[in-house]
Amino acid sequence: MARAVTVSRITRVVRFRHIDVYVHWSVFLIGTLVLIGGIRKPIATLIGLAAYVGVLAIHETGHLMVARRKGYDAMSMELYPIFGLARIERPDSRVDRAIIAWGGVAAQAVVGIPLTLYTVLWGYTRFEAINAALAILGGASLLIAAINLLPISRLDGSQAWDLIPALIERRQRRRMRRVMPYRSPR
Repeated sequence: MARAVTVSRITRVVRFRHIDVYVHWSVFLIGTLVLIGGIRKPIATLIGLAAYVGVLAIHETGHLMVARRKGYDAMSMELYPIFGLARIERPDSRVDRAIIAWGGVAAQAVVGIPLTLYTVLWGYTRFEAINAALAILGGASLLIAAINLLPISRLDGSQAWDLIPALIERRQRRRMRRVMPYRSPR
């Protein structure tokens, strides 16, 4: 009797610093198809594919690092073909949620800005594989970060831009506490 083979929607590929990293099955399929399509230039194709997955991982790592820094539990990262998810403990405050949302974009900027500047100042190299990494981790990553900052549901911009009104609200509450001292009920 043949046993049915089941494909899990998402597979844990590594555990790093107590954070499980999961990859959706479609990423493996797309990666295989890209590698088959790039058979003439396997090294450049492989590095380009790794750079793209790297963009997703860098972004989600930014969220996880900021969440941990703010004292929240960072549990896992999930990578899908065009987006990722950082699974963290729900932040207590509006400010913390916004700061954590900015963490992904900040991580991309830390990698993308220097690589883009390098490319602008000195141009691309004579190595196609390195150029693929420069283009994807540099300019393409910054473009993806900018799109992700649009104030649209499911994108980080829907929470990240809440930082400004949240900080104003926090400042007003603190000012009110100083102006109106607490009186105990009689």
